[in-house]
Amino acid sequence: MHRFPQAGAHAHAHRSPRHALRLLALAGLALCAGQAVASGYRFGTQSAAAEGTANSNGAEAADASTIFSNPAGLTRLGKGWHVSGVLDYVDPKVKFTDAGSYISLPGSGFQPKATSVAGDVVEPTKATFVPHLYGAYQASDDLAFGLGVFVPSGAKLDYRPDWGGRYNVNFVELKSLAFNPNVAWKPAKQFSVSAGVTLEYMHGDIKRAVPYGNAYAAGLLGAAQQAAAAGASGVALQLQQQAAQVYANPMFDGGVHVKGADWGLGVNLALLWELDEQTRLGVAWRSGIRHKLKGSADWTQPATLPANVLAAATGAPYDGKGKLDHNDSGASLEVKTPDSISFQAFHQLNKRWAVMADATWHRQSTLEELRIKFDSTTPPSITPEHWKNVWRASVGAQYQFNEQLTLRAGAARDKSPVQGQYRGAALPDSDRDWLAFGLNWKFNAQTSIDLALGHVKLKDAPMSITDDGEGEKPCNCSNATVRGNYQTKATSLGLQLNHSF
Repeated sequence: MHRFPQAGAHAHAHRSPRHALRLLALAGLALCAGQAVASGYRFGTQSAAAEGTANSNGAEAADASTIFSNPAGLTRLGKGWHVSGVLDYVDPKVKFTDAGSYISLPGSGFQPKATSVAGDVVEPTKATFVPHLYGAYQASDDLAFGLGVFVPSGAKLDYRPDWGGRYNVNFVELKSLAFNPNVAWKPAKQFSVSAGVTLEYMHGDIKRAVPYGNAYAAGLLGAAQQAAAAGASGVALQLQQQAAQVYANPMFDGGVHVKGADWGLGVNLALLWELDEQTRLGVAWRSGIRHKLKGSADWTQPATLPANVLAAATGAPYDGKGKLDHNDSGASLEVKTPDSISFQAFHQLNKRWAVMADATWHRQSTLEELRIKFDSTTPPSITPEHWKNVWRASVGAQYQFNEQLTLRAGAARDKSPVQGQYRGAALPDSDRDWLAFGLNWKFNAQTSIDLALGHVKLKDAPMSITDDGEGEKPCNCSNATVRGNYQTKATSLGLQLNHSF
C-alpha cells in the first residue's frame, strides 16, 4: 500500500488497517452476536434432554449426555454401552436500529460524518444445525468411561456491507469442536466422582471495512500544512479541498479479512452425591482452555484509487498495475475460555413428578483486554473488554405421563458478561431469559428419543461505542462510533436418540 511521507499522516494512514487486525480477537472470542442461546460466546445447548428443562437437569444422569453436564453420573447408567446422538436446530433473529453512527478524523477540523443507513442492516441469519455425540461404557457397578464430542461455542453474524458500523465489523463467524473423554468411579455407595480432559479446536473468521478515505485525507492535510509553511497558500487550499472530498467517503473504503485457529487442552472434574433414592446433588467444574489463535490478515485497498489525490500528496499516483494489498501477514492472539462451576440438584417428588435446579458460575473477568501480536513489525494492538463474572440459574420439572412418555419444562436466566458501556457490534450481548419444553419417549427398555423446544429472548441492548482505543497511545483505531439498539431472540429445537446395548 502507498504511504504518505508526512510523519503525522503516515501514522494515521497506517493505523486504520492495523486497528482492524484487533478484530481477530473478536473472531476468536466473541462471535456470538447471532447466537442467542447462551451468554458470552458459549453455544448453550449440548443435549436435547437437558434443553427440555433449560439445562437444569445436571444431576439427573439419565443418559450418556450427562458427560457434558456431570460425567460423574456415568456410574448410574447401568452396565454395558450407552450412546446418545444429538442434533440441535438454532434459528436466531437479530435486529439493529441505528441511532446516529458516525466516523471522525481527530485534529482535522472536519465535522464527524454520519455512516448510518436505513432499513435492516443485519443480513438474515440462516438457521444452523449443530450435532453432538456421546458414548459411554459402564464396566462395573463402580467404574464407567465416556467420550463426548460436542460444540462448546459457535455463532455467525453478517451485516450489510454499507451499514453504519462497517468499520467495526461486517462479518463474524466462530466454529469450535471439543473431544472430552472421562472416567467415573464410585468409591462409596452414595458418591461418584469423575475426571476428564478436553481437546478443543477453535476457528474464527472476520471481515470489516477499512476507512482508507480518512488515511488519504490525513496525508493531504499533512501536505497542506507543509505547503502553507512554505508560503504556497494556493496549493495548501487545493490540498485541503481534496482532503474534504475524500474524508469519510465510502468510495475509498477498503477491507480486511482475518482468520485464526488453534487447538487447546482443558480438564474437568465432577461429583455426584446420592443422598437417597429420590435426591441427588452434583458439582461439576470445567477449566478454561488457553488458545493461541494463529492466522492471517488479508488487506485490500479500494479498487479505484484517487490518482489525483495521491499525486497531490506524493507525486506518485497508483499506476493500476500493482497489488492492492497492504501489510498482509500472520497474526496471533492468546485467549482463555472461562472456567465454570455448576451446582446441581435433582429430587423425585413421587412416582410421577420430579424437580431439578442448576446454578452455574462463569469466570469471565479474566477477559480484560485482547492483545494481537503480528508477525510483521507492526506493534501489538489492544482492545479493552472488561468482562465480568456471571451466573446462570435454571429450574425445571418433569412429569411421568405413563411408562413411555415423560414431559419436561424449564426456565433460565442467563446474565451477560458484557458491560453496557463496552458493548460492541461484534458481540451485542445482554441478559437473556430462556423458556423450554421437552419430552422423552421410550420405544423399549433400550431405546428412547428426546425432543425439546426452547425460546430465548435477550433484553434490548443499546450501544454507543467509539473505536478510540480507550485513551491508548498511540491510538490504533478508526475513530468510528456505532450508536443504536439491538433486539435479539432465538428459537431452538433439539432431537436426541438414546440407545443402550
